[in-house]
Amino acid sequence: MATNIWNPNVSLAQAPRKTSLEFSDSTYYYNYEMTNVALNELADIRNGTAFKADAEGVPFVQGRHLRGGCLDTEDLAMGVPPARSFEDARLQAGDVLVDTRGATNWTASIERADYPLFAVLDLAIVRLRGDNVLSAYLALFLNLPTTQSALATMRSTATIPRLGLGALGQLEIPVPPIYVQELMVALDSERRKQSQLTKKLGEAQDRLTDEILRRVAEGVPMPDGNPAWAIHRQTNLARDRLAYSTPKNGDTIMSTKKSPGKGGTTHVVPDSDGGWNVKRGGASRASGHFDTKQQAVDRAREISRNAQSELKIHNKDGKIAQSDSHGNDPRSVKG
Repeated sequence: MATNIWNPNVSLAQAPRKTSLEFSDSTYYYNYEMTNVALNELADIRNGTAFKADAEGVPFVQGRHLRGGCLDTEDLAMGVPPARSFEDARLQAGDVLVDTRGATNWTASIERADYPLFAVLDLAIVRLRGDNVLSAYLALFLNLPTTQSALATMRSTATIPRLGLGALGQLEIPVPPIYVQELMVALDSERRKQSQLTKKLGEAQDRLTDEILRRVAEGVPMPDGNPAWAIHRQTNLARDRLAYSTPKNGDTIMSTKKSPGKGGTTHVVPDSDGGWNVKRGGASRASGHFDTKQQAVDRAREISRNAQSELKIHNKDGKIAQSDSHGNDPRSVKG
């Protein structure tokens, strides 16, 4: 008896049966006849061909190209053409490949076969006989976690688990109507697209965060107009509000002194190596370095306003050219 992974207590003799799938509000999508058929009744199943590496040979699909349930043709292995009939061993559009070696039997379908392509011996080639099952649906079904759990019970218990062709052929495949298979394939395709976009977004966020952290660590300002500038600015403001002191033993601890705040000063001073620095009054190190004086003034004014300190803008000779008060006025000035 074929293995029924949906309900082990139901045999093929009880099919067809009713099931439901919520793709539409129409009852047309909710009720349909579905049979369960052993894979070896739906398709011919055979192994791939022996592989011997040859840089000048023909392309082969290996198990690593099926990981994730999607065929990756970017880095195919090159090997000696098969000794048996070339056309007999060649993969065709619509073939389904199953990795029979390892703890996960990843599966992928061949959508196109525009050039000679072959499968290594560890891959099972499933070639559907009729038109009542879509190859993409079959690959989708074989990759489902429930199906993989069923396949796990069929593998040999050797050091490297292997799935025999006989056991694979006994797996029972639910066969819904073609329109339902198409809907399932479309849903799976959208899921994969979303996963790829989410992965790319995460990678872009990681690169952006790494660049922000690098610039903050090196004291390099973010360029104007860069979308990361707001994050960088908030990071600088948070850093400027922290006051640290170094005890005699050299351990750095957070100071208990009050923030410079009212009564403190913020200075824009020339850098001996070029450019301009923003420094707090009495600080030995600059809190920011800028290529132009205007950039330094804008940054210092922002810090001064937040800290309610006195802003001192120096000339290249070190003399104070301008002073602005941001919250340290001795009295309110009318007019």
